[in-house]
Amino acid sequence: MTERASEIHANYVHALGRIGGLGPDGESEQVGPLLCINAGIGVSRFNIAVPVSQVTDPRGAIRGAIEWFGTRGLNFRLDLRGKVDTPLIAAATVEKFQFWWREPVMVLEPLPLPLEIPAELELIEVLGPEERDLYCRVDAEEYSDQAFQLGMISVAAQLPGVTMHLGTVAGEPVARSMSIRTGGVVGIHNVYVAPSQRRKGYGAALTAAAIEAGRQAGATAACLQSTEAAFSLYTRMGFTHVDDYIVMGIDEPRLP
Repeated sequence: MTERASEIHANYVHALGRIGGLGPDGESEQVGPLLCINAGIGVSRFNIAVPVSQVTDPRGAIRGAIEWFGTRGLNFRLDLRGKVDTPLIAAATVEKFQFWWREPVMVLEPLPLPLEIPAELELIEVLGPEERDLYCRVDAEEYSDQAFQLGMISVAAQLPGVTMHLGTVAGEPVARSMSIRTGGVVGIHNVYVAPSQRRKGYGAALTAAAIEAGRQAGATAACLQSTEAAFSLYTRMGFTHVDDYIVMGIDEPRLP
């Protein structure tokens, strides 16, 4: 594994810190080579185990995570790198984990100059309660998770290296993004555009704002985990597909 690939994964793990404090019972602990994160909200897809050190006993590592979550009566997901974690993927399959979804890992290096944004779009750095409320309202057309989003960004704001941006048109929130810098890498997260405002360049603009925040903080490369819908946008912006996170899970708690 290259040094840059290690930095990208370290950025991803750091970003998961915004999950560990979502609920009052949230917690995280390294169990063998895996970091186990209990979001504390009772939703299995937010309980995550991810490798953070060298794995010598893949099946033992998976069983250790199963025991950790099982004692809490929880099921969970595994976030595994397709190119690096093949022994863990095989061990998880033996333990009856199922493939849930794939997240393409994309990298942009070197970082480009700032992108010209649409004239009607106002970019706002999210600093106070009013901006946070607008940030959470961006997805109100499609979801009713604004309280969850507020909890997540409140935790994220306490992490080192985090910057959030909001895009508004005529005062209304239409798009958002989050950047999380660790070392020379800025991770781009939580990019979202309201359905009625898509195909206007807002997603690219908010992604570029996150990249620029990272560059100003010293980053020389950007990374993200793409959705299928956004993959072509990021490719046009110059991102390269370098790996995939393979997300695996189980439908029932595996109590010991």
